[in-house]
Amino acid sequence: MKNGTLKKAIYCTLAAGLMLGATFAFTGCNKDITDLHYEFEYAVIEENGQDVLHKVKSWKDSDSESFTITTDCCDNYIWSSANRGNLYKNKPARSAYDFECGHENE
Repeated sequence: MKNGTLKKAIYCTLAAGLMLGATFAFTGCNKDITDLHYEFEYAVIEENGQDVLHKVKSWKDSDSESFTITTDCCDNYIWSSANRGNLYKNKPARSAYDFECGHENE
């Protein structure tokens, strides 16, 4: 390889590395660039001092420690934080919640 070709290869590699690093730096904590898709079927949300189990229709994460869910059980839109709610792939143990959404009077 000639000296000029090697120099171009090094510059191209450095430029690609800088672009990749900038891409990850500008995405912050969102991590959407890595296409991480998690499936959550249930949410336990603290509501009025009680933990309520909801069936999740859809959910979205935010840049902070909050998330939003649309419930399947009562079709509500709930905005909560990691301090007041938890998302689950599988139905949590009965001890994790006080009652299920839609079954408040049981």
